[in-house]
Amino acid sequence: MGWYANLKIGNKLLLGYGTVIAFSCLTGYFGVTGLAEIKSHMDVMHDHLIPSIETAAMIERHHQQHRRTLLNYLMERPQRRKDLETILHHEEVEIQESLEKFSTTAIHPVEHRAIGEVATASKEYLDGAARLKAAVDGGADHETLVDDNARLRGLFTNVETRTKQLVQHIVEEGHQHLEQGNTSYSSIRTWLITLLLGAIAIALAMAFFITRSVASPIRVVLDAVRRMEESGVAKARLAEAIAAGDLSQDVTVSERLQVDPETTARDEGGMLLRAVAGMSGIQASLDAAFSRMTDSLRRNRQEEQARDWLKSGTNELSALLRGDRRLEEMVEKSLSFLCEYLGAGVGALYLYNDRTRDLEIAATYALARREDLKKRFGLGEGLVGEAARERKIIRLTDVPPGYLPIRSAIGEATPLNIAAVPLLHDNLLVGVVELGSFRDFTERELEFLLHAQEGLSIGISVNRSRKLVDELLEQTQAQTEELRVQQEELQQTNEELEERAQMLEQQREQIRAKNREVEETSRALQLKAGELERISTYKSEFMANMSHELRTPLNSLLILSSLLKENRENNLTEKQVEYAATINSSGNDLLTLINDILDLSKIESGKLEFNYEGMTVRALFEQLRTMFIPVAEQRGLGFDTTIEEGVPEEISTDGQRTQQILKNLISNACKFTREGRVAVRAYVPNSEENPLPVPAIAIQVSDTGIGIPAGKHDLVFQAFQQADGTTSRKFGGTGLGLSISRQLARGLHGDVLLESEEGKGSSFTLYLPLDHAAHGAGSHSAEAVPLLPPVEKPSEKKPSGKEADVQLPAPVLADDREQLKPGERSILIIEDDLSFASILMDMVHDHDFSAIVAGSGESGITLAHHYLPSAIILDVMLPHIDGWGVMRSLKDSLKTRHIPVHFITCLEDRQKALTMGAIGFVTKPVNSKQLDEVFTTIEHSLAKSVKKLLIVEDDRNEAKSMEALLGERDVAITIAGTGREAMGLLAAERFDCIVLDLGLSDMSGFEVLEKIQSFDENRRIPVIIHSGRDLSREDEQRLRHYAESIIIKGAKSPERLLNEVSLFLHLVESGMEPEKKRMIRAALDSEAMLEGKKVLIVDDDMRNIFSLSSILSEKKMIVLEAENGREALERLTHEPGIDVVLMDIMMPEMDGFAATRAIRKDPRFARLPIIALTAKAMKGDRDECLKAGASDYIQKPVDVDKLFSLLRVWLYGS
Repeated sequence: MGWYANLKIGNKLLLGYGTVIAFSCLTGYFGVTGLAEIKSHMDVMHDHLIPSIETAAMIERHHQQHRRTLLNYLMERPQRRKDLETILHHEEVEIQESLEKFSTTAIHPVEHRAIGEVATASKEYLDGAARLKAAVDGGADHETLVDDNARLRGLFTNVETRTKQLVQHIVEEGHQHLEQGNTSYSSIRTWLITLLLGAIAIALAMAFFITRSVASPIRVVLDAVRRMEESGVAKARLAEAIAAGDLSQDVTVSERLQVDPETTARDEGGMLLRAVAGMSGIQASLDAAFSRMTDSLRRNRQEEQARDWLKSGTNELSALLRGDRRLEEMVEKSLSFLCEYLGAGVGALYLYNDRTRDLEIAATYALARREDLKKRFGLGEGLVGEAARERKIIRLTDVPPGYLPIRSAIGEATPLNIAAVPLLHDNLLVGVVELGSFRDFTERELEFLLHAQEGLSIGISVNRSRKLVDELLEQTQAQTEELRVQQEELQQTNEELEERAQMLEQQREQIRAKNREVEETSRALQLKAGELERISTYKSEFMANMSHELRTPLNSLLILSSLLKENRENNLTEKQVEYAATINSSGNDLLTLINDILDLSKIESGKLEFNYEGMTVRALFEQLRTMFIPVAEQRGLGFDTTIEEGVPEEISTDGQRTQQILKNLISNACKFTREGRVAVRAYVPNSEENPLPVPAIAIQVSDTGIGIPAGKHDLVFQAFQQADGTTSRKFGGTGLGLSISRQLARGLHGDVLLESEEGKGSSFTLYLPLDHAAHGAGSHSAEAVPLLPPVEKPSEKKPSGKEADVQLPAPVLADDREQLKPGERSILIIEDDLSFASILMDMVHDHDFSAIVAGSGESGITLAHHYLPSAIILDVMLPHIDGWGVMRSLKDSLKTRHIPVHFITCLEDRQKALTMGAIGFVTKPVNSKQLDEVFTTIEHSLAKSVKKLLIVEDDRNEAKSMEALLGERDVAITIAGTGREAMGLLAAERFDCIVLDLGLSDMSGFEVLEKIQSFDENRRIPVIIHSGRDLSREDEQRLRHYAESIIIKGAKSPERLLNEVSLFLHLVESGMEPEKKRMIRAALDSEAMLEGKKVLIVDDDMRNIFSLSSILSEKKMIVLEAENGREALERLTHEPGIDVVLMDIMMPEMDGFAATRAIRKDPRFARLPIIALTAKAMKGDRDECLKAGASDYIQKPVDVDKLFSLLRVWLYGS
């Protein structure tokens, strides 16, 4: 292949591409030829076979249609045969056209023959059909018709058979064409694959040879160029370093590129390779020149640096020797400089003493302190003394071990070289410098030592002379200064005596003024303290005196519930007995709480008495064991009691109060301990531990429970406080127990102390005096002076139970109830403001109505059911039952739901009133014009004998169904099929209610609502949304935009729709049809509404769960339980179909707020009704519950009627 290697690159590429193109053309030729052959077979199938099959099927279908029409013709009456005759004629024409069309598409003689057979059979069938038709028209007898029809059936079967044979022939012909196409496809595919594989193999071989002939020389050239580039970059960096003064760098001589002229190809790659080889030789010569130049510059620089180093060291040393420094500081700094500058590891400087004629060490550098280290050397003694005597530098290279060691924190070593340099000034010895190093001192460093020798000698001599002069000068100045100071001190002493006399007088005046201020402040504080004490005592006395009033009704409750629980007459069910037990248990808990509050109040007011008597300690412990061992075993705890030696058998104290304190402490220990033990120990504390001023007995209650943080030790002894006071606390209780226990202990002249660590348990210790005689025996109580004389409570005469049931509420104003006649027009005014009620009563009389006045919600409901007034004027802010509750009660009753109700109140909740079915809403304060409008609205509602209802529904059938459902003799119904038609009707006349579908043909229901919103407020009409689709959360929010004027109901059943329409039209139920009465009663039946609904009760108090589940189960609701928020989330996840949740707020692990938020985060429960239950009664609780995601809010204790009302509202709406 030598000839190929010498070809130009363009020729190589041309040869490769030409070969590939040739194979591609050959492949394309075979592919196009084969596709043409396959296409010919496909054209035959498309243009002939498929149309032939379709035409044959059409012929068969027309014969079948002709046959069915002929049979119908035979069975029809003569009067109705004309239409069928037309159809028969049409089918015959279609058969003839299809046969002619088939004849034109046939291409084979066999097909022509088959078509002829079908045509012959068809003609025979049509002729037979014509004969049968003629016989029918001619009135032939039945037997003749039966025979003709049988013969015609055979002819029709012959037609079907011939048609199917024709289709079978066409299908077989199609299979032949398909097999021929498959054979052509297989042959073409074999040729194409062979040609393609050959083309790929040749292309790969050509690509390999072309790539190798081009890439190999280029790769060698690239490597050479890269080396030349790196060499150029290195020379550039070297030039930049030399320009910056850095001569430490060097350049490497690059390698020459070797090329063999004999073996190198003669194409473009070979020529490029020879050119680069020449360039690499030039580059290697340039690198050698750069290297020689760098060496020359480096030598010059080193000589210059040596001279600069010598000068710099001399100058720096001279700078250290200048200035007014102490001799010690100067020699210390000079020695440090010499060692650091010369790289010596250790050094010492000795000064010559003229008096003792020896050398004394004055400064050291890194010299290790040793006991055998000499600090003085005589002349000729040692290396230092010898250098001083000879007055020349002495160097040692082989230093013996341990001589002048260089030591660090991790080790020490002996220097390799020592130099001793004598210091001479004017040929007089000044001192010696001794230096040690790990390396040899260079000639340059020794030269520097000679220069430093002279400068250091001069500096030390000058410093000594200056020091001598300074000492003499300081001695003189000190004597002069001492005399001056003595004079100034004498003068200052006299001035201070005068100033102190003046200050004493000023201080005496200030003390007198402050004494007056303290006396005034003390009197003010005493007055305030007395006032606070009187207020506190008044409060405590009030609570203490309430003992009888609180205990008496509770005592009756406990006695009666206990009798019911025993069920002695066996006339109660098992569930009723459980109810009674729950009542009794809750009453006992309430009694305990009342006792705690009353005890605390009595202690604070000084009303609590203590009866001291002998109490046996062992008997006390036996009682405690009897009471608490069962409790501890039930909780899985150990319970130990110990009486240590030295404890007296009997002490004098109030046994009842002592037992009360210990019961509270042990109860708390069991309550706050999950596992471990509770121990009670009696011992006599030593004087250091005893907090009492007299000998005492200590009874310690220890547990292994949760412990109390150090910062809350004082908090737990405060009333109504706990270590964990959050809404998610795990332990209940009022927080009074420890406060009362400490107060009782102090009342017994003792105390209760706490030792605790969070997570490690607690120890409460009760300290009581051993001998009560030290404090006085017998009964005693803290004295308290009453603030005010006792006030007698006036007695109230209550009616008996029988009278209360029979009598109506007493009139609060002189109204017209006694003179009211049946059927007379009257208005019931439910208003607790009697002055405003009197004004309304006068206006009622002015409008020719009789007036009845109720001062509360309960009396209003009673009077409404008794008198059935024509209309009601209602306030919201009523005692006991508010206006909303009254409205719910009225509208839930079949007897009163038709009565028009108009609100006059100070609240701003028009939407809620209209939603509940009110005819109007006015906000206080009102003027006479507004009151006239109120009565006008009432009279208009009463005057209309026929109420107008507008149904907006585009489905006519649905609209007719609603018309039939809602139609009454006193209801006029108008139907609008579009939004525009509805708006035209609303503009032309006034309607009393609208039933609106959201999905209209011309506009959406939202657009209709927006247009109604633009009406004048007096013309706005109640709207009931009646839609078959589910509303999304966004749709609901958009609908609430019309809250002031529109009532939104999700009414999907006929009962609900009828109930809502009758509510807003104020229809009387008694005048309706029986079936409609039943439907309304079913819609109002609260028990039927609640039946089968799943309710989840979330509460950590099992008594509350039992009570709520009992009343809900009576309504046939399915009750599920959860003890905390986390368990509620699990219940919702695993229990499908929950309809409503009753959520307590204060629970362990996860409180109600957190649980509600977590539920709302799940899209599945975005619309699940959640009713919050809480014992709190703070103003912002409702807002906080709703903000967390609750649907509504109810306070504990739960009002059962209000709970059922809320359940109906939320389950009805859902």
